Amino acid sequence: MPETPDGRPPRSVVVLVNNPFVTDARSWKMASTLAADGYGVTVVARAEAGLPSRVTGEAFDIVRLRQPTPFARLPSPRLPLGEEAVHAADHADRSSSRAVVAARGRAAVAATLGRAVQAARYLVLTRRWARDIARVVPPTDVWQAEQMVTLPLALELRRRLGGLVVYDSHDLDVQSARFARLPGPWRRLLARSERRWARSADGLISANSGYAKVLEREWGRAPTVIWNGPPPFDPGERPERRWHRRLGLDADAKVVLFLGLVMPGRGIAELCRAMAWVPGAVLAVAGYGSDYERYREAAAALPHADRIYFPGSVPHREILPLVAAADVSAMPVQGDTLNHRLNVPTKLFDAMAAGVPVVASDLPGMAPIVRATGCGQLCDPDDPADIARAIRSILEATPERRAEYRKACLAAARGPYGWEAQAATLRGLYARLRLRD
Repeated sequence: MPETPDGRPPRSVVVLVNNPFVTDARSWKMASTLAADGYGVTVVARAEAGLPSRVTGEAFDIVRLRQPTPFARLPSPRLPLGEEAVHAADHADRSSSRAVVAARGRAAVAATLGRAVQAARYLVLTRRWARDIARVVPPTDVWQAEQMVTLPLALELRRRLGGLVVYDSHDLDVQSARFARLPGPWRRLLARSERRWARSADGLISANSGYAKVLEREWGRAPTVIWNGPPPFDPGERPERRWHRRLGLDADAKVVLFLGLVMPGRGIAELCRAMAWVPGAVLAVAGYGSDYERYREAAAALPHADRIYFPGSVPHREILPLVAAADVSAMPVQGDTLNHRLNVPTKLFDAMAAGVPVVASDLPGMAPIVRATGCGQLCDPDDPADIARAIRSILEATPERRAEYRKACLAAARGPYGWEAQAATLRGLYARLRLRD
């Protein structure tokens, strides 16, 4: 692209992620798309044991750095699972509401302290992190911040090394479970900080239209909407039964899949309990996160624990083939925060691409898409019996109805929600960016 009086177009991009860059499908699609368009792309991720510190020779480079740990001596209070954390108290002494109230109070205090410590650490580490990155990554034209925690980092790198900043907001971070339980003054400070940071960015992206409307009101600027759409994928007429082989299942077993981050508010405990009313089916919780083992332990105590599996996380290159091997993709996200109520998870679009019907929450984020596309069933994410009803309605559907679900899913994935359409939007945003040397 030629230079203009308004400046030159960017030619290089550093994508900043706050994870090891193993399961981050959205950031991977962003980096791959920009690299395919001729940008020099480097992804800066967090170091993790067993992963190489530098990867070159692919479409883009990956640099993994150890994240600074300010206040390392401060305790990290164990964060509760949310409402699931007090189920034991509810059942242990149903006659004593005092025990339940006390348990919930302790959980709330632990959550508040834990989130406050986390927030303090993130607010202080920015300069140290930027210093470490600047030592190993040369100046670039664009610093693309994936999620709020990397936005002040991108702005600090712009201050030190020049370039532009693009902010890809995956969530309503201030309204997410990570921060929603912070004390009011903390949350207001965080909201003001994000507003100031976002207004300083050169480009803004949001992961869905519901989020974008909220963020436009908060920031006074409208972000570009880029959905978490799936890349082109052909599941085939008879997808390989990978879960049956991996889990050693009987040939006639049906597979219900939960894929992604395991954390409070995702309805995982309710989904596990729902499987009691879905005979002949197993649940695979293929995810990751600090709460993963705690949910595994809770599921192991259920009477039907032999039909619930926790096989671990799925690398992004294996996601679509493994989704295609399931019979239902379940995503009973709960409406405990505004972020969750408006959530449209990547797993919804992955299921579309794989031709697998979904069981999704009847909430403002997902419900309009599921109804408009006909790609599955809606449920009350707080009611295990209703989750089970929605799962059974798909598993017990006639072959003709199953074919309709599949057709609806594939049509949605290959239409406006597919990554090819989202990539065009990303290209348009970058085409409008200009640098002044």
